[in-house]
Amino acid sequence: MQTYESPQTTGAGSKKPRSDSLHVVCFSTYVAEPSQQTARHQDVRNFLLALRGESVQGQSKIPVGRDERTLTATNANDSIDWFGEMVIQYLAGCGVRAPFGLVPVPTSKTTLESSAGPWTSLLAISIASNGLDEASIVDVLRWKQALPPPSQRSQTVADLYENLAVISAIPPGLPLIFVDYLFAGSATLRASAARLTQQGAGVILGLCAGRTATKMTHDPFTVVTGDIHQYHPGH
Repeated sequence: MQTYESPQTTGAGSKKPRSDSLHVVCFSTYVAEPSQQTARHQDVRNFLLALRGESVQGQSKIPVGRDERTLTATNANDSIDWFGEMVIQYLAGCGVRAPFGLVPVPTSKTTLESSAGPWTSLLAISIASNGLDEASIVDVLRWKQALPPPSQRSQTVADLYENLAVISAIPPGLPLIFVDYLFAGSATLRASAARLTQQGAGVILGLCAGRTATKMTHDPFTVVTGDIHQYHPGH
């Protein structure tokens, strides 16, 4: 992943990304190494915890466009709306326009047996409800079997691809954008993109609320963007 000034994705219908890559955008970065952390990393941690519905500690300053919002335990639910605003402002600046479909990336326990969709759907709904009347939620991906905890997870992209199922028809010709919680590695997005591409869909972008990094290279709320290689099954 890298940062740059001129986004390469300029429109849902006007310019397609390279066929061998998927463009990914991350809106915050958390550095786990204590010696690399600053107070802003605690703000990122609280922001990501709030998005997931977990408790936050103290007060955190969250930049949303030109505003700076104060996040506390009493307004933690607002973080989902703030994420939607962040995404809308980014897409507007890049010229990415609806109609497109927002695909929630399934969380580790969102399987074919699940009675409800992934909670990442809430992030997708927040984006669509921030003025994107022509955006739709395309909740079509499920794991066949639940993923093990991250500390026990060693699946390759091929393993993840084989574990993914498409549960309903994808609207033909509709550009798709992934919505995910945390970019900790490219395997899940690569497998998800390959599974939808195999169904004839076109994935133009991946949006992640946060990412993990081993060291601090810029402000934790810098929008970090870059390309990941597409996975081609059997090659």
